[in-house]
Amino acid sequence: MKRNTLSFLVVGFFTITAGMGAQVNAASQPQNLLSIQAQANASQTVPVTLRTQAQIVMKGGEKRDGQVVKIDRKGQKLWIEASGQQRSLPLSQIENIMFPKSTPPPKSNRGLRYRRFDSAIWNGIPMSAFELKNAAKGEAVVQLSSPVVDSAQLKYILNVPKNKRFFVDEMRFNVQKKTITIVATPY
Repeated sequence: MKRNTLSFLVVGFFTITAGMGAQVNAASQPQNLLSIQAQANASQTVPVTLRTQAQIVMKGGEKRDGQVVKIDRKGQKLWIEASGQQRSLPLSQIENIMFPKSTPPPKSNRGLRYRRFDSAIWNGIPMSAFELKNAAKGEAVVQLSSPVVDSAQLKYILNVPKNKRFFVDEMRFNVQKKTITIVATPY
């Protein structure tokens, strides 16, 4: 009886060890490693920068210029500052917000030299996933997750060097779905 119990324990030990070895071997394969990394980063906070000046295009074609200082999700308004005065614009009346590349980056980022990468388009970001941290410096964060970012986009984001920053080129709001589309370029 003792011999059968000992044999059972030895066989069980080798079975568990072999299973662990197979998992380590699978994780060490490059394609599996990328898959594991993508799963671990399925929801990721990405820092973004808004340029100092924006051109807000209204649905009727009218244009407004100013610095984006607040996005009020609950009140469905965008606050801009121009000539020292702040004013609000209803998100439902905004076609898009363009951040011209000719506009200098915020003061905290001046003097840095950036190499340009390809632009990324993030569709269907919940408005709650975008947070403007410091309007004066143009600092914001976007919480990206899967269905918003597919595996190819996530791989691209993960491959952008950590010392680069995504600059927002354009924003569009879908008030009915409470989502934002962002076009951003890492520099």
